[in-house]
Amino acid sequence: MDNLTNRRIFRYVVGIESFMRFIALSLVLFLSGCQESFAPTPRVPTPSVGPFSVRSPTATEVFNLRSKCAELGEKIVKNTVVSDALQKERVSHYEPKTNRCYVQLTIWNANLTNGDENFEESLLDGQTGQVLAKIRRENGKKSGIIYVDPSPLNGNSDELYLDASMFIREMMEDDRLQ
Repeated sequence: MDNLTNRRIFRYVVGIESFMRFIALSLVLFLSGCQESFAPTPRVPTPSVGPFSVRSPTATEVFNLRSKCAELGEKIVKNTVVSDALQKERVSHYEPKTNRCYVQLTIWNANLTNGDENFEESLLDGQTGQVLAKIRRENGKKSGIIYVDPSPLNGNSDELYLDASMFIREMMEDDRLQ
């Protein structure tokens, strides 16, 4: 083979290698543009209480928790024994913001013909049954207490009755009406 033919073959081979490198580089660049970015996605801040993050319950979860709270309230009222002269009723309230079930238990004198007034309203933790606050009217005397240690209440019985009554109302406020 002569020298001219060798040069042509050499240029042909070098040309094919350059062309293949060009194709390979183009392919790499094209595919790298199609890949997902591995950069971290920004996190949406969630409300937190102390060291624990919490998320708001879904509508279905709130419905189920309200139903469970009503069942717990019904259990509390069934387990509360009162005399035949008294009546009792309960109202339950699930609070999604605090994830707590509150039960308001009211007991009152069904027959006021003898003039003896007897009224008691308690706020209970529906899950534990713990009394959180209580107001009472008995024969014209009022009293109230909020069971927090230490008790924030000081004053006469009318003031304590009013403070405890307001506390019960605040805890029983329906979040759907706010």
